[in-house]
Amino acid sequence: MSSSDTLQVLKRASNEDLATLVAYILKASTTEKLSASGAYKQHQPNHRRYAGEILAEIRLFGGNSFVNLFRSQGPTYLEVVQDVAGKFGVKKAESYELVALEQELIRTILMDAMKKSSGQERIDIENALKEAGVGQSDLSALLSGSSLLGLLGARAASLLGYQIAGVVANTVAMQVLGQGVRAVVGGAASAVLGRGAAALLGPIGWVLTGVWTAVDLAGPAFRVTVPCVLHIAMLRQRMIAEELGAFAEAFADD
Repeated sequence: MSSSDTLQVLKRASNEDLATLVAYILKASTTEKLSASGAYKQHQPNHRRYAGEILAEIRLFGGNSFVNLFRSQGPTYLEVVQDVAGKFGVKKAESYELVALEQELIRTILMDAMKKSSGQERIDIENALKEAGVGQSDLSALLSGSSLLGLLGARAASLLGYQIAGVVANTVAMQVLGQGVRAVVGGAASAVLGRGAAALLGPIGWVLTGVWTAVDLAGPAFRVTVPCVLHIAMLRQRMIAEELGAFAEAFADD
């Protein structure tokens, strides 16, 4: 299965994973159409049975964003991610393929969070990245725009990328839904990021708060697409890490 196939990523996810996406959609109670669909009424809370409808609804919200107001048809999921990436300051978002764009989005959030951190918080994040294999020169390269994949190799980058994406997804869920999501903040991934995960929560929260201001100005559709895109990015990074055997490798190294 290609990691760029978003529908298959959702079909592979658990009902608990998908429940967060459904919650983001249903929170937009005046504009969402998912709860009126036959598939939702018949199958929820078995969300995997209507994963296609969930993805279609996210794309529909993407079509309602100001960038797409005058489109003759709904945007692709890649275009939805491009819109969201632009809100976080990802440059030339249209030049990336989907998986690479999600990874760049997560890297950009991490870098912005690091810039907003200071004192012990910043030290904990930097130490966690160093323990994961990001050396001082690599850290400078990361801040300058290098990818985790280019610095660490596929397995290590996928595990660390998933952990960072999990922290991002958890933080946005706390802000939007008032509760966290099921992401590996303990277990294998914590062996990679450790205390850095806790240190990242505050700075990432500040980054997201800044984006919400722009989102409110741009239109309510982004209140759905931003958290959904970040959550799906986390699910995809986990899938990639699983397929590369990164979790097994992390446990074997303990």
